[in-house]
Amino acid sequence: MTLAQVADHVEHARDVAGIRHIGLGGDFDGTDAFPEQLEGVDGYPALLLELARRGWSASELAALAGANVLRVLRATDAAFAGTDVELTRLTR
Repeated sequence: MTLAQVADHVEHARDVAGIRHIGLGGDFDGTDAFPEQLEGVDGYPALLLELARRGWSASELAALAGANVLRVLRATDAAFAGTDVELTRLTR
């Protein structure tokens, strides 16, 4: 699989789920087959550059690279702490 094909998959996920519901993960354990240029998390900049070339904005790239997961973790922490945060905010 090529980096461009991975970018195609990421764009499909964005189109189906929405930018606020996707993110990159870094669990590379248990496999010997990796996409070209994505043998580890050190390949993420190449993927983000490919998506930027395709017209992704800086805020979309930030969401994909970690802002989405941080938003969900903060909301989850707040919900378990009993603060005034609605769980439905996780799905918006």
